[in-house]
Amino acid sequence: MAAESSADLSLVPDSHKRRIEESEPDPSSSYEFMNINKLSDLLLFEILYRLPCRWALQCKSISKRWFSLISHPYFIRRYIHHRDSDSQQQQQPFTLLLQYTHNSEKTILVLPSHNSEFFTDCTNVGLDFLNFLPLKARKNYPFCIEVEASFNDLLLVRNEVSRFSEPKTFCEYLICNPFTKQWLTLPPRTTSFVMVGFVCKPYCLGKEQGRVTNVHYRYKVVRIHSPAETNTTQLRVEIFSSETGEWRDSVVSSPRGLSPFKVISLHAGVVACNGMLHWVNTDEEDKFIKGFVVFDPFNDAERCHYLDPPIDISPKYFAVSIGEFQGHLRILQGGQGRNDAYNSYCFYVWDLEDYSDAGTWCMKYKVHFKDMVSEHSEIVQIFKIVEDYEVPPPVLFLAFHPTDDEIFFLQFRHHVVLCNMRTRVLKMAGELLRDRGKILSEVSGFLWSVPTNYAFLLGQPSWPTPVPPLPLKFDECPSNC
Repeated sequence: MAAESSADLSLVPDSHKRRIEESEPDPSSSYEFMNINKLSDLLLFEILYRLPCRWALQCKSISKRWFSLISHPYFIRRYIHHRDSDSQQQQQPFTLLLQYTHNSEKTILVLPSHNSEFFTDCTNVGLDFLNFLPLKARKNYPFCIEVEASFNDLLLVRNEVSRFSEPKTFCEYLICNPFTKQWLTLPPRTTSFVMVGFVCKPYCLGKEQGRVTNVHYRYKVVRIHSPAETNTTQLRVEIFSSETGEWRDSVVSSPRGLSPFKVISLHAGVVACNGMLHWVNTDEEDKFIKGFVVFDPFNDAERCHYLDPPIDISPKYFAVSIGEFQGHLRILQGGQGRNDAYNSYCFYVWDLEDYSDAGTWCMKYKVHFKDMVSEHSEIVQIFKIVEDYEVPPPVLFLAFHPTDDEIFFLQFRHHVVLCNMRTRVLKMAGELLRDRGKILSEVSGFLWSVPTNYAFLLGQPSWPTPVPPLPLKFDECPSNC
């Protein structure tokens, strides 16, 4: 290397040559340049846990030693403690995933929060977002993949496979972490008309100086079959347990009559909150909400519980969505008021305060669409068209913000916007895209919108949640908790 440097210097101007010579280390100098691989494990720990999470994960590929160090429970505990102690980390980052269909093509839009370390370039649009999953091995069969549910930074993905040699269609469920690209496949099930829930619960918590530094999760995947008749009190479910690694069929009882799944129930989906699953129960004609079904697969897998709706919820057909906000079940109802006037469109938000006595609800917000404002020119133009032509606003609820009580996400035509329920301000968050960045422009009318099938919040904890092999059997709390 020294000989090459001397030869190259003959072509360098004298002024630049002096700078190069001054910058080269003097072999006789007392300074020593240490090989980083000669550092002790503890010193490497001190360096590595100061890296951003994305960089720390990438460093696993440097060598077997680094992979072992970064995977060690001690490093993970220290890393989480260091990140959680950082005063600059005000809010946990997250990513909003929007799964929708356009021209019979399914795609996923990835919208990271402003403080996210992952997906910051927003190039992961479409099913390539899940290209690390082992789906291409089945390319000889037509398959359909969809995200079914999320928990923290884990996704439950369904892969529907048609095998030409068999008349039945099968579903394979995969649990994966898109940040670490870890995954596992659950045993297949026969395709049926079901709603699917995914719920996780800490098996044990590791704490250091009052902070959670390690969590072991157990989880359940629940396939809820649509009741065959109206007002039935028996419900068929299939439950997969991470502790057994197997599916189990079960029939659970309900204290109230349940109706077959229709538009309102399917639109609201299944929401996990406090280790339990929640979904909507409607009347026979699917015109209004009768209540909410609660199922706890960990502690009471033989029966459901029931919550009455808020007493001030509209009995008319309003769009209803359910979600979770920091341990509270939250519901949103949106639509036109009782007089059906276009300018009476509003949103109502309730939080569940207590599960006892069929539920106690508290209204948190009531927001009239006519009171909303925005600085975005196209949103302002839509406001004007809604007012001039007296048509309902083209809005769809997507998700509640995971950390800000006042904000939820809306689809506004082909835009994704943040709605602040206190200030009534709409801010742009992104646009529904396809074909790697091409904006959807084939619209048939100005108020046309792309329907979003599902919206999922993908959390980004201080350290990614592992996807361990099955089954998860602990006789006692693991020693590294």
